[in-house]
Amino acid sequence: MSTLTGTGLMLRLALRRNWLFWTLWILGLACLMPLTSTQYDTIIPPGTDPRATLEPLRTNPSMLALLGPAFDIYTKGGFVFWRVGGFAGMFAGLMGGFGIIRATRAEEEEGRLELLRSGAVGRHAPLAGALLLSTLGCVLLAAVTAAWTAAAGLPLAGSVAGGAAIAVEGLVFVGLGAVCAQVFENSRSARAWTLGLFWGGMLLLRMIVDGAGPDASYTALRWAIPLEWGMLVRPFSDERWWVLLLPLGLSLALVALAFRLESARDHLSGLRQSAPGRAEAPGWMNGAWGLAWRLQRGALLGWLAAVVVCSAGIGSIMSQMDQSIAANPQMGEMLQKMGGSANLQLSFYVAMIAIMGTVVAIMAASMLARLRTEEVRGHAEQMLATVTSRWSLALSHLVLALGGSCLAFLAVGASMPLVQAQRQGDWALVGQYFRTAAGLLPGLWLVVGIAMLLIGWLPRLTSLVWAVLGWTLFCTWFAMLFDLPGWLVRLQPWGHLAHLPRDPMDWTAFAVETALALALLVLGLVGYRRRSIPA
Repeated sequence: MSTLTGTGLMLRLALRRNWLFWTLWILGLACLMPLTSTQYDTIIPPGTDPRATLEPLRTNPSMLALLGPAFDIYTKGGFVFWRVGGFAGMFAGLMGGFGIIRATRAEEEEGRLELLRSGAVGRHAPLAGALLLSTLGCVLLAAVTAAWTAAAGLPLAGSVAGGAAIAVEGLVFVGLGAVCAQVFENSRSARAWTLGLFWGGMLLLRMIVDGAGPDASYTALRWAIPLEWGMLVRPFSDERWWVLLLPLGLSLALVALAFRLESARDHLSGLRQSAPGRAEAPGWMNGAWGLAWRLQRGALLGWLAAVVVCSAGIGSIMSQMDQSIAANPQMGEMLQKMGGSANLQLSFYVAMIAIMGTVVAIMAASMLARLRTEEVRGHAEQMLATVTSRWSLALSHLVLALGGSCLAFLAVGASMPLVQAQRQGDWALVGQYFRTAAGLLPGLWLVVGIAMLLIGWLPRLTSLVWAVLGWTLFCTWFAMLFDLPGWLVRLQPWGHLAHLPRDPMDWTAFAVETALALALLVLGLVGYRRRSIPA
């Protein structure tokens, strides 16, 4: 029997189990460019010279760090791709990486692949089927993006290049995710490395290189950053089609490496084995709370370090932006209009804290999802066979997810203005934006409440919390570009809360959302107490 026997069967099974994942990601990412193009005339009114408005942005290090290199933003297509193309490419990477891990390591971890391999299925067939599905998903993303963008009135060649530039970022992370799925023995570690080291590391390096400006001595380093290659295709600006060969070649090399690594490991194990534990557990691990801390501490400390470093880096961008605005008043007027506030500094920090709030909510949801993971693996059933109660088991993970995410969010508010406070000598900024984060905490609690409710009553639909977070991210990052009804934009966890100090404190909204979050948490715990385990 060939090692690829049954690949077609595995492809159909992966498609059946993951079609919703791919559909939501593809539709969500493919609509960004065409929707942004429809709002171009509101930013650059017809008949006006786009250079007067956009020239300050093209050379501003802060905007380059956030959005990537600006090649030809004076045309509609060039501006649209600069505004959202790099963002879409980054998240296409997450789509590809998480998609391949979901169909390989996660399926193996849950025992499904072992059952399938007992039949006429070759050793590499599950990986091959998952890779085919992931590749088809990226190709479909390119096709839908190009078709919708061209239908919105942008040039066909640029639309095709833009769709391909976004999709190849997904292919690179398909290869990286496939390799991580072979190296690590659980899907949680594979996702953490894909998201943290590779995606996060590349993003930070890209921001540093691009933020230095096009004339910096180390600008050539961007060719060493795969997350940058999509933008270097230069859609709508004398497209460089040959650049697409770089991510395609890297993806093929990583896929070949993944097959080779799969041949060198045992089923259910990874190339990197977990270190053996102590012969006797310490006293603090005697119970569900100690075990939960042991399972979650790595993720908690990693997330805390990541959000603090990222927030401080975002704050340093603001210090550079002030200097650029002093030399380019037009840019200040532009950003004030986009931020919805006459105070640019305030508008920038409040918007960034809101975006980081969504990132911290992802942290909270992923930590609480460990409760469901322990159930699927059968560990929860073993715990509950002892004197451990369901209340204790659920609360041990819930308290860590809730407390850790609150600590991280407050750290975001305190660390973001540190550079600005040091430069201006105004340390009151730290307390001011600490209060901004504190005022938005009920939104974070609401996300955790939704996740707990789903785990308690509808465990198979736990992933719906990611749809809530995706919509929140869209409202936070893109709502300013579209003429959406106010009630629709506010239909997200942070939509009705006061964003201090831009808005006056609304204690009614704070109390109502806190009460709603508490009710969802209690209902979720009651559901977890009543339903069968495993579900």
